[in-house]
Amino acid sequence: MILLSDSFDDAVLAYTVKQWYNTPGSVNLGRTILQKICYFLKSKGVPIDFEFDIHHYGPYSQELYNRVDQLLLDNIFVDESGQPSKSIYKPGCQSEELINIHHDELNKYNHEIKTVIKVFSHLNPTQMELLATIHFFQTTLAKYYRQPPQKEVVIQRVLKAKGNKFSHQTISGFYDILEKAGLFEWSS
Repeated sequence: MILLSDSFDDAVLAYTVKQWYNTPGSVNLGRTILQKICYFLKSKGVPIDFEFDIHHYGPYSQELYNRVDQLLLDNIFVDESGQPSKSIYKPGCQSEELINIHHDELNKYNHEIKTVIKVFSHLNPTQMELLATIHFFQTTLAKYYRQPPQKEVVIQRVLKAKGNKFSHQTISGFYDILEKAGLFEWSS
């Protein structure tokens, strides 16, 4: 029985976790990757209500963080990590029930969800952090200035936010990957 987690947002999370593990070659889906996947789902046009702001590991939603706790309590997800500082989310025994409740609405966004998962399912948390951070600054600055910012402006913002975690060259390379893949077109 589902007690806390019955919204469309919850169903998107349940469906995303299910599809993640149906994707060959996908890495373990933990806290950081789930945050970034949801950020990109929203950017791709899936109407989830989570608000994202820049945080230590890139775009982050406190609402999403709180929802995951409720999803775990309702057995929509299970955490198979066995460690308090890590997470490995997998579908729980109530996942299908929630997905079925929102089947028709989820079907409208099936393509977007599967596209995001296909693009990112093989990347590790650090790669996802960098891609989402670059995307966040590029799209935020584009909205603010009503035109796409120069690549170097975005790189400088990422360098300022991340300190020396990533080199200029690494950020530039990941920026080019996002641009070539057309992912800057995705903006929430």
